[in-house]
Amino acid sequence: METFIHGTIIKLSQLSSLGLTEEMVYSVVIFLGILGCYMLIRPIITFLIALQSERLLSYLLSSLFCTSIFFIAVLFIGEVQITLYNLFKYTLQSLAVLGLLLFLVHVWNYIQKGRKKVQKKHII
Repeated sequence: METFIHGTIIKLSQLSSLGLTEEMVYSVVIFLGILGCYMLIRPIITFLIALQSERLLSYLLSSLFCTSIFFIAVLFIGEVQITLYNLFKYTLQSLAVLGLLLFLVHVWNYIQKGRKKVQKKHII
């Protein structure tokens, strides 16, 4: 693999003259990607904590956990087989259904709170 990232000007042969191996370059790029994701996600998590949205945070962490388990299984097996691919597809679909159900429960509770406030105003 001569080019570092397809379509870029940087070539691995140029970086090897600096003493950098292919693994080192990939590690740095992956680290920078993780750091970038952290910087993007941190304000969102802070906002969710300020809203006291425990359900949404729990859903996000459980989704991340399930996805990580899948990729760990792929790492141990060594390749993505059709069965594993279908399992991953069903896992993502199940997580989407869970997210939809949590959203509907949240909307239902919000509507019920609104009705209770209206009923209390009419009593007073």
